[in-house]
Amino acid sequence: MKIAVRYQSRGGNTKAVAEAVAKEAGIRAEPLDVPLGGAVDLLFVGGGVYGQNIDPSLKSYLEALEPNEVKSVAAFSTGGWSDGARRITAMAKAKGIAVRDETLPIKFGFRNFAWLGGKGHAALSAGQQRLVEDFVRKAGARE
Repeated sequence: MKIAVRYQSRGGNTKAVAEAVAKEAGIRAEPLDVPLGGAVDLLFVGGGVYGQNIDPSLKSYLEALEPNEVKSVAAFSTGGWSDGARRITAMAKAKGIAVRDETLPIKFGFRNFAWLGGKGHAALSAGQQRLVEDFVRKAGARE
């Protein structure tokens, strides 16, 4: 099975989650501007939530996805309170791409928020790391 991880991140929280997802799946996380390099069976895709919505660059990325390039999507998001993963899955479904039932919305509160000047690399707590491990396993990328 060919798997890819793509993410959008302003302050580092989503990048940290994407890298944890990729590590669990045994691959490398890449930002949205890195092409998939061919069809994938499973695309882990995520981004931050800003003002109750996902970033415009992530919206554009999802709008450009094609079902013949991506068989299924497993969505993750980071934010203070909102669940951007639901928005990601809704956009993938609208494109005719299958979505995994399991999503991963991780709440960081105000830690490392870009609009508060966060520019670092967030560290996941032990509990958040366990959520990532469960998410990757349930998505079918790990036994």
